[in-house]
This record gives sequence, C-alpha cells and structure tokens, in this order.
Amino acid sequence: MAQHDEPYGGNRRGRFAGRAMLLGALVAAGIGLSPAAAHADTWRTATSTAWGQTPSTASAAAQASARTELANQAAQLGEVCTSVTSSAGLQYAVPSGGGYVYGGTATGLCAPAPPGPSYTVPRSATARGEGSTSTAATQNGAAAARAAIVSAGADCTGYQTTGVTNVYTTPTGSWYIYDVTVSALCVR
Repeated sequence: MAQHDEPYGGNRRGRFAGRAMLLGALVAAGIGLSPAAAHADTWRTATSTAWGQTPSTASAAAQASARTELANQAAQLGEVCTSVTSSAGLQYAVPSGGGYVYGGTATGLCAPAPPGPSYTVPRSATARGEGSTSTAATQNGAAAARAAIVSAGADCTGYQTTGVTNVYTTPTGSWYIYDVTVSALCVR
C-alpha cells in the first residue's frame, strides 16, 4: 500500500502512534489517581481543647479529646490509626487559679481498616455431655462440642445446637448422658 502524506508533514501511522501514546499516558495517570492509590497510609492530625482544675488534668483531658477526634476522623474515612502520639499546651489559665485550658494535638498513621473475617465455612461437632439434670447434660455436651469446633483453629460465629440425642438416663433419673451436636460458621 502506498503511504499518503497528510498536510503539514504528518502521516496517519504517526498520528495514530501519537494518539496511542497519549491514551496510554492518560490511562497510567488515571490508575495513579484511582481510589485504590488514594488509600495509602496517611499521617493525620486532630486537635481539641479541654478544661481542668489542674494543669495535669487539663493536659490529659485535651490529649484524650484530641485522640478521640482523630479516631472519629479516621472512622468517617473508613480508616484506623496506629502509632498515635499526642501532646498538649497551655492556652489559658484562669487568673484566680481556678482552672486551665489546654489545647491537645493527636497525630497518627491512618490506613483503611482491614476487611472483617468472612464466616463462610460451616463446621459442626458432636460431643457427649453428662449431668444430674437433662439441661445440665445438654449444656455440658454443647460446651464440649463448641470447644471441639474452636480447637480446629478457626474463628467461628453463630453457634447453634442442632441435635440432642439421649444416650442413657439412670432408672432413678439422677444422671443423664446426651450426645449434643453444635454447628457454626467459621472463617476457614
């Protein structure tokens, strides 16, 4: 095929390559400005003031208030803060010596909160429980079954007793033995 020159010395292939490079640069910039890139660890600072009857109580209250404000800021952004430090400085002393106002500052390294565990794996265990009443035997069996599920090394929630089978009851009704099945949803 013959190549046709465009006015001003450009050709179609050259213009296409230039546009492709421009598009590539825009995509790269978009990736760099995406929300994922915006969620890097960030140092955040919060301030607050507090009053106290002594310098030490006012300073402690101002620092605690600033830490609370920093935690609230982070929570609104879906973040948690670590390496939090705080300080306070005197802003005002009541002339009669009846109180002090301190300004507190808290600074921390804040990042998106890690995702919570995903409880998707069903687990169950059956254990034998004994007791002087049927309720005690059932509760003992359920506790042993829950312990068996936990001993598997998984974080679980939503424990439910899903089966109770009478194994033996003394003729006088003074001792009960039950097999109890407990189910839960676990992380893994």
